Amino acid sequence: MGTYFNQKDLQTLRELRATLLGMERRPEGEAAKRYWASSRTLELYDRVFAARIGWKWEAVLDEVEQRGGLPAPKTVLDWGTGTGAAARTVLRRLGPKGRPERVVLFDRDEAAREFAARSLRAEFPALTVETTAELPGGPFDLMLASHVLDELSDDEVKPLVGAAAAADHVLWVEPGSMVTSRRLGEQRAALLGSHDVIAPCAHRARCGLMSEGRERDWCHLFARPPAEVHTTGEWSEIRRELRIDLRSLPYSFLALRRAPVQHPAVARLLGRPRFQKGRVLLDLCDAEGVEARPMLKRSDKALFKALKDAAGEVVLMERDGDRLTRRP
Repeated sequence: MGTYFNQKDLQTLRELRATLLGMERRPEGEAAKRYWASSRTLELYDRVFAARIGWKWEAVLDEVEQRGGLPAPKTVLDWGTGTGAAARTVLRRLGPKGRPERVVLFDRDEAAREFAARSLRAEFPALTVETTAELPGGPFDLMLASHVLDELSDDEVKPLVGAAAAADHVLWVEPGSMVTSRRLGEQRAALLGSHDVIAPCAHRARCGLMSEGRERDWCHLFARPPAEVHTTGEWSEIRRELRIDLRSLPYSFLALRRAPVQHPAVARLLGRPRFQKGRVLLDLCDAEGVEARPMLKRSDKALFKALKDAAGEVVLMERDGDRLTRRP
């Protein structure tokens, strides 16, 4: 018997995690499994897995703010809302002055839609919240999509991309696995006809990792969990019972806007720096592509030390010939 979860709840969480991890690997043509078995399943998902998704969204919002932020939206569409974790995280960050007048929650599952709506109304009572199982009309000022690609066939992705193309701004977060991240890269290419890229790319050119010969590479980043995750008994139990690594979370994302973006002449650090004796290899992405660039420790000892703790942090680098410097 766990201290924070009984054995039945722990078994539900294990089965739910196995189902979610298996989405990416299901046979082609097989429909995604419906996994909201009960209201308790929704509660447990929101308490554990949606909380971890929220940490990824916090990292995305941190980077978007660093790149200039988003204007306050009047209307928001949460596409595939689940328990509403993405919408709640974004609305908290927007604050009272920046919150929208109307949020539409779209999901195929009625129980999930109603759970998300209740949680939003409880936290933001002045907000107009609508739910729908039909493809919502638009356009919207801001569209959110979170962890949806693994559950969608290619045909099912088309309405999602259509909704994104109609929105003024798009925030789209997915797991950091190779298959899902590369699939998100395909949607980026499809949306460049209507939108520019805010992040993570420092450019709007074709993704360098989608080039021929790089089929085993993928764009992924790492989000940091809150510090208290490492000190609370509940998360210690989750780590032990579910065998979840709580140190960091791999994720991929897109932040897009319809208006042009002024891209600085910098390269974005992808993944984690790879340290070797006296040097570090950095996977840097810019308009020319993605390249592993070495940096010697003796060239900038302070930067070399800072890069040891760079996972989960936005790192933009400027190139001057063979010299790399960090952009403030």
